[in-house]
Amino acid sequence: MIVYDDKKNAAEELVRRHHYNRPEVMRHQQEIRARYEKDIRQYQDLTKAKVENREQRLMLYAEIKVLGWCLGRDERNVLKDINTPRD
Repeated sequence: MIVYDDKKNAAEELVRRHHYNRPEVMRHQQEIRARYEKDIRQYQDLTKAKVENREQRLMLYAEIKVLGWCLGRDERNVLKDINTPRD
């Protein structure tokens, strides 16, 4: 553990470490598309299930819409994709 004499140096060091070691990076279009397709399949599976899973469906629905937005898809097309059966 590193001990600093003043808070300013400690804060700067934490910011520097976070900046260089953060796991968040831009995703490629292929990754976004794959996640979009996977989430749509999972959402459709949840809608067919006979158990109460409303919270899961809402979370997936929101993620699908965001991923669709990242792909540049219109909201109508995203809804169409969600409601089109996939095998």
